[in-house]
Amino acid sequence: MYVTHTNSVYSEDITLLDHVPYPQYGHQIANGGGVTVEQGIKIMPGELIDYVLKGKHGASSGTYEFIQSLTQLNNYKTGLILAAGNNIWTGYLTTVSRTTQYPSYRVPVMGITQVYAGYIANKIGSFDYISTDSTSCISGHSAWYTAYNMLALKRLDAVVVISVDNGLSEDYLTIFGENRLTKLVAEEDDPSVTKFRLGQGCNISVFETRPELCGHSVLAKITDIHIAAESYSSPLGISETGEGYKKVINMVNTNDINFVKMHSTFYIKLVNYKLRIGHTMGASTAIETALAIQEESGKFLSLGAGMGNVFSSAVVEIL
Repeated sequence: MYVTHTNSVYSEDITLLDHVPYPQYGHQIANGGGVTVEQGIKIMPGELIDYVLKGKHGASSGTYEFIQSLTQLNNYKTGLILAAGNNIWTGYLTTVSRTTQYPSYRVPVMGITQVYAGYIANKIGSFDYISTDSTSCISGHSAWYTAYNMLALKRLDAVVVISVDNGLSEDYLTIFGENRLTKLVAEEDDPSVTKFRLGQGCNISVFETRPELCGHSVLAKITDIHIAAESYSSPLGISETGEGYKKVINMVNTNDINFVKMHSTFYIKLVNYKLRIGHTMGASTAIETALAIQEESGKFLSLGAGMGNVFSSAVVEIL
């Protein structure tokens, strides 16, 4: 499976509330140098997608036109998968109270991932397949895995995967804060502190099996990819023996790899983007793998882990 296009927007510099580990709502989008979001408000996932499609706030231009051109090709079947960490798209609140704007229901209709996938597809073009993925932090890799299999079965010729931050609810932020998982301001520049640094972001990647038919250049080749889960007492943790990671690593061919892209908050002598862009729930595996494709060289193993004890691995050869 070939990567023929990838584009991202992500938060790099994060403003934390002084000595308060949550809620981490103050963000700067534009890869560290763009508009500042007011404290107390998170950027809506739909806005993040728009940034990438339209080349705003640090994202490159041309993504919308690239995808639209695929949907207009004759006898070339293109699918769309929207990957997020969960199914709640109401922004920074888990529910919307009854107001004059929403008098009849608590959750807006457009807040449902499945509905939003159709809405995004309709904005871009005519697709031959639409699906969603909500496998917590590995949603990006999980959607890539679906694309890998759909292309291998020759059901589709190209798959567009939109991986986006899930718009963390206040409930999630409170859980992180109460368990002291998120960094304090004083800890921000201390690499020995391995707590979460939350971020936001979106990645849009296009996968094809016969890019030469469209004259598309190839950025990388996904040679293998797998998803697995482990049984563990805590749904938020990883077992001490790392059984989930072992499963996904053993499922792929790791011969001749040059480096490993980790999915971790702590620093180790491997490629790791967590300290740089924060933890983007739902989009993290896609953004981190895309960054490695754009900034590194050689063949690498990309690893992911998510709440619910789910794990992912992908072997990527940068071309």
